[in-house]
Amino acid sequence: MTGLELVAFARSKLGTPYVYGMKGKVMTQANFNYLQGLYGARLVWNSDEKKVGRVCVDCSGLISWATGVVLGSAQLFDKAIRKEPIGTIRDAPIGALVWMRGHVGIYTGIRETVPYYIAADGSAYGVREIPLSKNNFTHWLLMDYIVYEEAGEMVEKGKILVDGQEFSVDLIFQDGTNYIKVRDLGQALGCKVSSKGKIPVIETRQPKN
Repeated sequence: MTGLELVAFARSKLGTPYVYGMKGKVMTQANFNYLQGLYGARLVWNSDEKKVGRVCVDCSGLISWATGVVLGSAQLFDKAIRKEPIGTIRDAPIGALVWMRGHVGIYTGIRETVPYYIAADGSAYGVREIPLSKNNFTHWLLMDYIVYEEAGEMVEKGKILVDGQEFSVDLIFQDGTNYIKVRDLGQALGCKVSSKGKIPVIETRQPKN
């Protein structure tokens, strides 16, 4: 499975209910009774019983469901072939795992300058995709059984501020770095933008006749 395929699989499961200990199968009454007896009501909520008859999953279960490799969040961390601090997430490929003690999700990339992830995010939320800042992940991980494509170049509409004035521009993200198209930047600065061969030319003043 590739990182992009992992993300696509997880997105196809958005809205799936969360129950601690479930791995992407229909939860029966016997499943619920067993899991609550094993883990207690603090992890398997009484209200989770209402999910009997539905396909349910927990955080590591979402990844196991996709890949067929059944590992808990702690095991994922232990077996990762690369572990990096979450502050460098912009260097991570799509489909990298985002991890904190007791929880794991999947990095889905940048939207309008904001990193996002998908996870089975607890009994109150189920599987959802939200900004990375909404949780307290500490690391991103790469696994040897997932093939990661290069992040490549991503272009998204965004905004910049020039002397307090807001301008819409194309923001280009590559290898964790943010670039702005020369023409967009020149226009925001009130400059004339042209080219000399392949070289961009920015004129801060209109040339005199």
